[in-house]
Amino acid sequence: MHIKKYIQHFGILSAILLTTACNNDFIPKDENSPNEDNGSTPVRTVSARIKAFQIEGEDTSLPGENSITDLQAYLFEEGVLTHVYTQLSQKDDQYTLQTDKAAGHLYFVGNTASQLDLQALKEQGLTEEEWLKTTLGYAKEDAQASEFFSGMLDLGKNNESTLHTDLERGSARFDLSLPANSSLQVKGITFTQIAQRTFLFPQNPVASPENTERTDKRVDFPEALSASTRGVAYLYEQTGTDVKAQVNVIKKGKETTVESSLPSTLKRNTVYTLSLSEDPVSGSVKLQVIEWENGGEHNLSSEAGALKVDTQASTLPQNVTVNDEKNRIVLPYTATELTLAIDCDDQLEFIQDPMPLTVQTLGGNSAETRGKNLFRIQKDRWRLGVPGEEIKLRFHRKGLQQTYPDDFLTVVLTENPTRVEGLLDYHNSYECHFDRYIDNELGVLTLPESKKLTVEYENGEGHWIKLATREDNSRSFRILGGWKPNDPTANGRVQKATLVICNNDGTEREEYTVSRRNWGLPVTYLNGVWWCKYNAMGDSKDFNDQILSSNDPAAKAGKTVFDYLRDCTPEEFFKLWKWQYQGKTTQGMQVIDDNGVAKLEGYSTSSVHINKLEPTAMAPDGYELPSMENFERVLNSTSGTIWLMWDGSHTTAWNGNTTIQRRQRRRNDVTVGSVEMTDLIYIQMYNQAEQQYEPLVWYGSGAQWNDSGIKHGHYNAMLWATYSPDNGQGWYYVGTMGGLYPSKNGAGSNDSRLLRFKKSDVEYIYE
Repeated sequence: MHIKKYIQHFGILSAILLTTACNNDFIPKDENSPNEDNGSTPVRTVSARIKAFQIEGEDTSLPGENSITDLQAYLFEEGVLTHVYTQLSQKDDQYTLQTDKAAGHLYFVGNTASQLDLQALKEQGLTEEEWLKTTLGYAKEDAQASEFFSGMLDLGKNNESTLHTDLERGSARFDLSLPANSSLQVKGITFTQIAQRTFLFPQNPVASPENTERTDKRVDFPEALSASTRGVAYLYEQTGTDVKAQVNVIKKGKETTVESSLPSTLKRNTVYTLSLSEDPVSGSVKLQVIEWENGGEHNLSSEAGALKVDTQASTLPQNVTVNDEKNRIVLPYTATELTLAIDCDDQLEFIQDPMPLTVQTLGGNSAETRGKNLFRIQKDRWRLGVPGEEIKLRFHRKGLQQTYPDDFLTVVLTENPTRVEGLLDYHNSYECHFDRYIDNELGVLTLPESKKLTVEYENGEGHWIKLATREDNSRSFRILGGWKPNDPTANGRVQKATLVICNNDGTEREEYTVSRRNWGLPVTYLNGVWWCKYNAMGDSKDFNDQILSSNDPAAKAGKTVFDYLRDCTPEEFFKLWKWQYQGKTTQGMQVIDDNGVAKLEGYSTSSVHINKLEPTAMAPDGYELPSMENFERVLNSTSGTIWLMWDGSHTTAWNGNTTIQRRQRRRNDVTVGSVEMTDLIYIQMYNQAEQQYEPLVWYGSGAQWNDSGIKHGHYNAMLWATYSPDNGQGWYYVGTMGGLYPSKNGAGSNDSRLLRFKKSDVEYIYE
């Protein structure tokens, strides 16, 4: 039998035992039948809501526990079934129906459709007394209790127009509590003397069906549990004095079994905790059973009264406070250690619940500890962005079988006064790792007046983080991730920085790591745009498939891209030249030899237009498709046609007119299979006023828009993907080799395109 944690549900309910009445001619009315009453009886709204599992008044339901697949309501008038309602409206965990009945008992049952024969119930003159004795059983010996729900409403109790009842599940849930930082593991649990049948509706007082068989039930875990886990077992409501829980524990590689008696009455819709602890002196493992009432409190009370802190015997730092009632301890957000003495005549054992601090019992026979309830409490610094919390330190009086609910102290964990917003997340650790490239605003830290913020780096790391004060608050600092053009170390490595918060005098230092993957594509600057130097390759969103700034072949050869394309081997040229894209598929298509015709491998029709996608849809993080306006800064001549097949210059309107210089070259030594590629043109463009930057080079294969391939008189009909969401317009190199020129051309969704990205806007560029 497996626990709910593993999302495996075992068993179905056994058949319902129904006693058949003698009057088989009576058929109760379904809610969907015509209303035979022509009077003016008012309609009433009846609602039923699931009563969740609760601990200390809080909903602790696990995923799926409140799921109802079917819900019916059965109306008994004068002790006989008269109506069955099957169509109830649902909103969240509440179900409603309408009825014109002013008297009778309305019973709700959920998740029992496969066990209750609705038609048979209609045809049987079922009495209410027989109905209330209906029982359910476990499907098989190793099954857990199925999750059925039931509830009852007395329609004649009052004449209100809206009535409400609760739906209680028929089973009890068992949670497992293990000590924090413990090596204990739980291999399985055995429950002894478990009644194999239960009543569909609760009995008063709680009872088990007569003559029901009682057997042991075993819960085995596929992997031993090493942490506190909810929902490890589900049992039906029952009574019995010999019911025990036996927990199979692994401690330091050795197996042992500890046991404890369960309450003589196991209640439906109730949570029980099997709490394991270790004696700090002997090291023995102990098991305690805690019962939580649905109303939110323990079902036990201590005659000795609530526990109190002995402030005289405790060792408390100055920033730890205790209230006047001595039952509430407030800890600062900083790392804290204290020795807590509890005023109690009985020896106390700490109950290890999952909590964000460590409690250690100080045992021994020294004069300082003998006869005292002393506990060492240690807490790490409270992390940024984590809300403050109140927790209960619960204790058990040694020698007593039961654990009392008022044997606890409240500890207040103060939240960190520095507020965090944005993407920075320190909920689980003091490190925030973006396992990808990211830049611009990572988050905002707002500091108290007494604090300051700085950034520290490991030796040799670039200063990739910038602190920028927010305009509306001088104590709020924007954490900006920067970008370094053509960073030779941007190979996907982890890039770290440490945010340091401390008092203005340097004390109370807090460190929070922020890191990212440092990726980068080679770029050059032209007319206000950081253009990528190379076309996209392979999976266009995957940095691993691209030419990286850490492995730029032209830069490694000490050349511009224009010269590299002249001097590289035909194979190296073809590797860069051959990639095109279509639709929203980021995996590029390669030029191949298809029976003597150069085509794109895998080309097919597409209904998606690249130019109408989001600019980042095809690009790796931090990059995007250039817009029409970006291209126009380079290709939109104010003086006439730009003839790409010649060297020359042209003027654009950007920034009050700029002159673009052009140079072109061609390769005639490239082949794919048996196909010789001729006049493969590549063209560099640059602004003479920006000669500190390398020229931008255009290269790539011609577009394909049908099965004829990429040759349209020549192989240089380059179609450039462009962010143009309104009309899909883009740029196309059209014409012949005697008259090749750029032209605005939206082309169709089927057309393949070259991808040349630009760097997305970034606030901070570092050296």
